[in-house]
Amino acid sequence: MRLEQYDVRDRAYGVWHRAQSISRYLCRDQAESLTMVDLDSVLFTEYDHSGKVPLALVEVARDIGQEKPAGVMQHLAKLANVPAYVALYTPAATANPSSPNWDDIESFRVRRMWPRPEAGWRVLTPAQWARALVQIRGWQMRRFEVREAANDERF
Repeated sequence: MRLEQYDVRDRAYGVWHRAQSISRYLCRDQAESLTMVDLDSVLFTEYDHSGKVPLALVEVARDIGQEKPAGVMQHLAKLANVPAYVALYTPAATANPSSPNWDDIESFRVRRMWPRPEAGWRVLTPAQWARALVQIRGWQMRRFEVREAANDERF
């Protein structure tokens, strides 16, 4: 196993993702609906709060110009049949207003890893990434709303 590069985990993304912070970009209901769980301090799972249904995997890291290999996450996403993304963030020169101990986020470099992996990166503002998370969750929730049993006529 590789050695940890930094002694302290950067919590900027976790703080940015909380309703108090992300509501700067979304209406309050949308901000409150964006629930996630940190799986290993850099891999986040967007999920439906009421049903605990995993909706997307997002590998997050501070952007230092890296490519950020995400093969394991990509494979997990295929197995779980949920979309997967890498989101690299650039810290802002100012603190997050909802948690002044951590930097705010200036921008994201995002790439879809599954399905239909993207070859290149998209640069998004924090508002654009917040809206994208809401959109991803909406697509996934609609997929899971149709619940059929294995013994239904169709099967």
